[in-house]
Amino acid sequence: MNGRKSDRSILDPFTIQEGWFILDFPSLMIKPNPTLTLQEKALVRNTLDILQLNEDESFVKLRHKWLMDYCGGSTTYECFKKHAPFTAYELERQGKLQNIKKIMSLD
Repeated sequence: MNGRKSDRSILDPFTIQEGWFILDFPSLMIKPNPTLTLQEKALVRNTLDILQLNEDESFVKLRHKWLMDYCGGSTTYECFKKHAPFTAYELERQGKLQNIKKIMSLD
């Protein structure tokens, strides 16, 4: 990540407010929260672009892998939460824990 950041300015992880970044299900794309100001949305988009959190397929595949492992029962929720905390947090925050299999077309 530091290599991608280089000397460009991105949001400082210690100053990001809870809920600025949201995860879309089923696409697993990270987006700015629509409730943010235009300036905050621009900062979030800039950070996403510089770090390539959606463009780098390996990041999306990793989010997908951990979610599918959880949905398929091959990993516990605790393990899922440990290895994919943002994805797990977003499932909880959005109230989608109970119907994620249907959202991901697994039912």
